[in-house]
Parts: sequence; structure tokens; C-alpha cells
Amino acid sequence: MRKIITILCVFFLASHFAFAQKITFTPQWTPQAQFAGAYVAYEKGFYADEGLDVEIRHIGRTSTVSAVDMLLSGQSQIITMQLLQAIVNRSDGRPIVNVMQITQKSGLCCVTRTPVKGVEDLDGMKIGRWKTGFAELGNIIVEKLGINVEWIPFIDGLSLCVTGAVDAALCYTFNELISLKLALGEAPEENIIRVDPERMPCPEDGLYVTQEYYDNNREAVDKFVRATKRGWDYAREHRDEAVELSMKYINDAHLVTNRTHQRMMLDEYLELQKTLDGKPASYESVSKPLYNRLAEDLMSIGYITNLPKYEDLVK
Repeated sequence: MRKIITILCVFFLASHFAFAQKITFTPQWTPQAQFAGAYVAYEKGFYADEGLDVEIRHIGRTSTVSAVDMLLSGQSQIITMQLLQAIVNRSDGRPIVNVMQITQKSGLCCVTRTPVKGVEDLDGMKIGRWKTGFAELGNIIVEKLGINVEWIPFIDGLSLCVTGAVDAALCYTFNELISLKLALGEAPEENIIRVDPERMPCPEDGLYVTQEYYDNNREAVDKFVRATKRGWDYAREHRDEAVELSMKYINDAHLVTNRTHQRMMLDEYLELQKTLDGKPASYESVSKPLYNRLAEDLMSIGYITNLPKYEDLVK
């Protein structure tokens, strides 16, 4: 009898995995605690609980292929992307849709070599920004305020700013700013310009799929979103464990970092998930009025030439 039960269990498990829907998920950057929710969802079996066979496939630090490229080529079915980048891509005719909004606020900031009182003090400065993108919001802010800056592209880090090659550099509160604080001991607030969430609300990271995949695999998408939310909720309550799971992916990619950095990153990233009034993450989709405002801002600075419909992008 025991032998029969064992055979049935093996058969059940084999059948379960045989019929599990395969999904390749690609974050927009190399492994780090910014994606801890997905790592937790995978390692704790939340995706498997939904009947999904998920592979997490990262892009390389020097890769010429982006997460969007992976999505559009069919190499990945779900990716992370920033909302402003998604609007630009949809405007350019790339059929992508937002199925989950992970953060509600922007972590973008600007670090300067000399103390500043506000954004206006950036006028005439050389400012470093990433070659790989992520600078749409910075462009919106300086263009709307009529500030003249010279953008200097860099690949990674704030070394240009530290060495004096540029006057300032864009960075993220959950990543490069932490590196700067750990390297220098502290980063004076008078040298940091943060995006004011009240004046410039801008949800950033979300989950994206192609329109075709969404139309044909709605149930699988809903399952992936549900498991990812569960992963983030677990990470919020078990932060040390979430960092350890993130380190597994970081070490496999042979990246140089440490648990202190990744814990600080996770803490800051979880803050960005909160609503403007400080409530815990709700993963609410961007509202239509805010979406239209951001799209119109992108159009006003020449990033897009047409306004993608809210209903086409946000599901």
C-alpha cells in the first residue's frame, strides 16, 4: 500500500510540473535587492504554488540587450520596467502593457559636488546620467524649469562626480546613493536633490508583458502577479531572509556588494512602495490623471510624439 501511495505521489508531482506553465522573468538590471520580491516568490515556492514554472534570467551589466529586447524577442515573457520608459516604448509602437505597479514613488535624486539649495542651482552644470536610460524624469524636471545642463553619459557609479569630471550625477536613493554613503561615511543633504513626491509624483517600477502574451495568457499573468505580490509582502516582513535570498542571485552573478548595502537597498525600496500618505504597499496602478500628466510631460520635452491611451498600457 505504501508503495502504491509513493508511486501516486511521484506521478502527481511529475504531472504537476509537466503541466506547469513556463515563464521567463527578466528584471531590468543585474541581481540586487531591488528585485527581492521575485527572488522570494521563487525560492519560497510561491510561483510553484500557482502552477508556474518560472525562470529568472538577468541581463548582464555590460549587455547590449535590454529587458525590453528580451520581452519583444520572446526570450522573456515578463519583465520589470519604469513607467516613463514604458510610455515611451508604447508611443514608439512597442505593444507592452503594465500588469502590476511595484513602486508608487520615484527614487531618483541628484548628487552634487558643491552644496545646492534647489534644482535651480543645477543651471549650467555638467551632470552625469546612465547610458542605459532611466533619466526621463530628470529630463522632464530640468526642461519644465528651463534649466540648462550638459548631460554626460556614464555606465555605472558616481566616480565621475567624485573625481570632479562632472558637477553632479543622477543616482537612485536605493542604490548609488547608498554606495556613496558607505564609501564616504555620509552624503550631506545639502549636496542631494531628491524628487519631491508631492510636486512630482512618479511611480516607477512595474511588471510588463506584451499585449499578445497578455491576451493569450491572462490567467498565467494574474498568477505571476499574485505570487510576486506575495513575495514582496513576505520580504517586507522578513527582510533579513529576503536579503539572503537576494545574495544567492548576486553571488551566482559574481557581483561585488555586501549584505549591509543590500539591506539598506531593500529598506529604501520598500519605502518607495508606500503610498504618498505613508500607507503600506497596495500595488495600485497609476491613476489615469497622473498617467496623462506624465505622458504629456514626455511629449512636451520631445520624448514622444503621440500619447498612448491609458487603457492600452495600464491593465
